[in-house]
Amino acid sequence: MTRYLVAAIAAMAILLGIQTHRLDSAQTDHAQYVSDIATKAQQDSEKARQTEQQRQRDIDQVRTDAANQKISDDAHAAELVAVGVSLREQQARLLADRATLRARLAARGKTIEDLTDLLAQLRTEADNHAGELAAALDASRRAGFACEASYDAVRGDSSPLPQGG
Repeated sequence: MTRYLVAAIAAMAILLGIQTHRLDSAQTDHAQYVSDIATKAQQDSEKARQTEQQRQRDIDQVRTDAANQKISDDAHAAELVAVGVSLREQQARLLADRATLRARLAARGKTIEDLTDLLAQLRTEADNHAGELAAALDASRRAGFACEASYDAVRGDSSPLPQGG
């Protein structure tokens, strides 16, 4: 019976050794698997970070382009305002010469004083309104281009912000 007991203990020791080897192999495989997952997660995280940084650079470029376009549009609007001021000064000179015009018209037997005033007022209002509309349309256009460029930057397109007139 001692032989059977020794044989059973030897068999258990052999089985225990085999199970220990299997457990060690499974732990090694698991550690490698976990390491591979951690490496892949780190690579994916770095790739996502780089993508986010690139998108942020693209959006920053869109903002810069939009700001430059605003400066250009504002300069153009200032030119238009200067032209409007010049037209109003010209109109004021013409209205100042109204007395001469009245005298010439009276010699012809006609009077258009009220019509002259009305036309001058309409022209002034039209000039003012045109300037306001041009400024509003420039701002709207600029905002639309900036929005579109931001969207394209997030999508990954690299189209430049439209410029000019």
